[in-house]
Amino acid sequence: MFSYEHLTSFCATVEEGSYSQAARKLGKDRTTIREQIKALEDSYAIELFNIQGKKAIASPAGLAIYKQAKLLVKNSEKLNLRMMNNYQQPITQLDIFHDIIVPNSLILLVEEFITNTFPHIKIHWLHRNRDQALSSLVEGKHQLAIMQNKPSNETQFPVGFLNLGTHSFSAYCHPKHSLTKLSELSLLDLQLEKQYISENHYNTMPELFAVSTDLRLISNNDVLLKLVRHDGWALMSKGLAQPYIESNELIELKIKELSNDLQIGISFFYPLTIESNEEIQELTTFLRQYAQQNLN
Repeated sequence: MFSYEHLTSFCATVEEGSYSQAARKLGKDRTTIREQIKALEDSYAIELFNIQGKKAIASPAGLAIYKQAKLLVKNSEKLNLRMMNNYQQPITQLDIFHDIIVPNSLILLVEEFITNTFPHIKIHWLHRNRDQALSSLVEGKHQLAIMQNKPSNETQFPVGFLNLGTHSFSAYCHPKHSLTKLSELSLLDLQLEKQYISENHYNTMPELFAVSTDLRLISNNDVLLKLVRHDGWALMSKGLAQPYIESNELIELKIKELSNDLQIGISFFYPLTIESNEEIQELTTFLRQYAQQNLN
């Protein structure tokens, strides 16, 4: 029979390509990793790896069982986190991580909901990029996140999540920028002009947000808005740009290759260790209702 330790050693070795690297990843001795894998091989009379020098290359038999083994490891981690619910202290403080995509109106609604429904909870709103936030949720206790959804990476983190729908993005510049004078604006035109880009967007989805050959990474929303109202252009949410559209400080650019606005998903993330808490369940219900009423 196999154990959780056997499977974690096997999966780490497949992913890292060597016993030594797997040992470093799991904080174990190389000998322990090798013994656990040998126990699996002996128990089922299969060869899981081909050894090539210092490399451990997964055999066809190893590759065939890797995905199912990884799923079992992930589910075991989730079960462990859920069972830890019984040992949680009452929630008196929540750190809520967010990124540039989250509408300020949603932040205000969540603040008001928690303040009115659970006045004993103190809330801190902290700007983080997506991977930083999800890593903190796994390691922390009373932390949440509302930020960009990237489904292909969800399973990297043993956290619960609720998809809140999509949010509209477009390109903007100041009304007197040379881009506004073009009768037909193409992506090639944008590639040739200075682009201000949120560092968070660049780190999360550079293939989508990084367009220009002249990129300027900006960490702070206020700085990005200040700069793009002076020169260059930027991709940003419609909610963030709207006040500056109304004051004629920004103009939305229409790009011929895009028939519609970009739609970027946002999600609510929470640690599995607190998913059964009354506060988290009520907040999840509130956010589900908000998504149904307000997002595409």
